[in-house]
Amino acid sequence: MASRQKLRILCFGDSLTAGYSSMGAIYHTYETMLVQFLEMAFPELDVETVEDGVPGSVVKYDFKSRMEEHFDPDTKGNNGYDWAIVLGGTNDIAMGIPGEDVFTELKKVWDMPLRRNVKVLALTVPEAGMGNSPAIIARRKALNDSIKGYKRTNFHAFDLHAAIPYFAMSAEDRRRYWDDAIHFTPDGYDFIGNKVGIYLVSILAREKAENDPSPAKRRRWFKDDEKVFDEEENESPKAIDRGYVVVRRRDLD
Repeated sequence: MASRQKLRILCFGDSLTAGYSSMGAIYHTYETMLVQFLEMAFPELDVETVEDGVPGSVVKYDFKSRMEEHFDPDTKGNNGYDWAIVLGGTNDIAMGIPGEDVFTELKKVWDMPLRRNVKVLALTVPEAGMGNSPAIIARRKALNDSIKGYKRTNFHAFDLHAAIPYFAMSAEDRRRYWDDAIHFTPDGYDFIGNKVGIYLVSILAREKAENDPSPAKRRRWFKDDEKVFDEEENESPKAIDRGYVVVRRRDLD
């Protein structure tokens, strides 16, 4: 039996990466669902994650030094990582640190894995259900816009802010997915892992197709290839939670 290909991912950030919930009584990381999703999509992969989420961590003050523990600046080693998923900025925004200052520090954090040929998936800062003054909203938007607009080889950004809103959810969904208006419930972290997993699968599938040495084949159309399913159109957390994943042939071509 052929050995499975290893995919090693660093999940790096603050309490949202640590899976903080119920005032610290529960820790349920999004990486659990992420691994399940990736291995379901690619059975040939053996996915290994390293979780480094520290509650209260601030990008401006300690993200860089913490990332150096994984990517020693005095060596060229990458600890075998293929990807680094980085989520940070919630605490900075709450402390009044300008979005541009947080972004400057994030670029230094991303640079460490990128210089070692480790791909980076940066997540935008999710919405919060408290402390949403105009100034905080502006800081969050400025930071998220900068993350989404950043361009560099092997750098990818996923808009977590748009994927799991607070105010646009129904009261029922909010109770299910959000814990204390900043952190999430275990179901909420699973939802994040599902969303991030879908995005990462799309990248891996595209890379696999691009690296496929077989001759190009004439494109075939499949039944329902253009159909829009309710789960896509509604973008409902309930629908995604049922396990629906829509992958079209054109997404892999």
